[in-house]
Amino acid sequence: MGWSHTDLTNAAGAPKAFTAPCAYAFEAQGTQHVLHVGDDNHIYELRWDNTGWHHCDLTNETGAPALPGDSKVNKPCGYVFTAQSTQHVNFVPGDCHVHELWADSTGWHHNDLTSSAGAPLAVAQPPCAYAFDGQSTQHVDYLGQDGHIHELWWDTDGWHHNDLTNETGSPLAAIATPTGYVFAAQGTQHVDYVGQDGHIHELWWDSEGWHHNDLTTRTGAPLAAVGNPVGYVFAAQGSQHIDYLGQDHDIHELSWDSNGWLHNDLTEESGAAPAQAVLCAYVFDGQGTRHVVYAAEDGDVHELWWNLDGWHYNDLTTETDAPPADLGDPAGYVFVAQGTQHVDYIGIEDSHIHELRWQSSTTPIRPVPPKDPI
Repeated sequence: MGWSHTDLTNAAGAPKAFTAPCAYAFEAQGTQHVLHVGDDNHIYELRWDNTGWHHCDLTNETGAPALPGDSKVNKPCGYVFTAQSTQHVNFVPGDCHVHELWADSTGWHHNDLTSSAGAPLAVAQPPCAYAFDGQSTQHVDYLGQDGHIHELWWDTDGWHHNDLTNETGSPLAAIATPTGYVFAAQGTQHVDYVGQDGHIHELWWDSEGWHHNDLTTRTGAPLAAVGNPVGYVFAAQGSQHIDYLGQDHDIHELSWDSNGWLHNDLTEESGAAPAQAVLCAYVFDGQGTRHVVYAAEDGDVHELWWNLDGWHYNDLTTETDAPPADLGDPAGYVFVAQGTQHVDYIGIEDSHIHELRWQSSTTPIRPVPPKDPI
């Protein structure tokens, strides 16, 4: 039982990475997917199936525009749309449009969502995206050059645009990526962002439309550093969670249950090392645990994890003897099919994508000999 390390760039024979990855599991197909921008400014997919890790240049395959290569922050985001059994990767290249790479049974395709929806230009930051399975819709949220949070949403009539800032009367956003998720139990959508006032703001949707909530004011929580908050739902407890880096370099959590919104300093509670970068977070429903992961200035990848006993701290780099990480945000997800956790990050010394994997057995899962990197 425990954590282990794999160099995915070597395992897949892929080019070096320029940005940190995004990652997700496609449970219906039994596959895992790690996306990043290569040092040629193309978007690459590292894909795992039962024959091992493979790589694909999605930019070449789809004819999509390359990213400008002037920002290591500007990376893709991805998700699975279960209703149509499709995958979707969104990014903002040099034209400041939001573009989509999407895959169905015939392969990968490209779409300019900004042109399709007639939406305003984006800041060169990653969008966030999610599927609302209960309504069979897709949602891509991004920071516009006007400081507004904009939504591109898809239904059977195609792609549409909505200015969430105008609709809710919410404050302007700082230059960072919002986070978005669906609370299936309540049939609501949530988009959270750091405002120019350093507050965490929530835009939430129910059957009556979009609303605004200043979570910092509501909870008395510390101000946020300019960066990307992360949000998720813990279905087992019917709760919502927003994690962010405070200006005090502690990791703070705003959590909601039937009693309302509360604040908790996770760094203080777990005794973790101070954070200097953005986070990722995910739920492991099979074990009833929550996980918040970040890279620190020492190059170690740190994990804060919660069970019924409270919050705990783990240095994943020390535990696995993995190479040091860049301060770029890591990616984390659970692969239900194998009962495993996965944390992916870019190495600061080799620009490889590295994976830290947790499994309940020490027996390796389908080991595959590494390929020679390009």
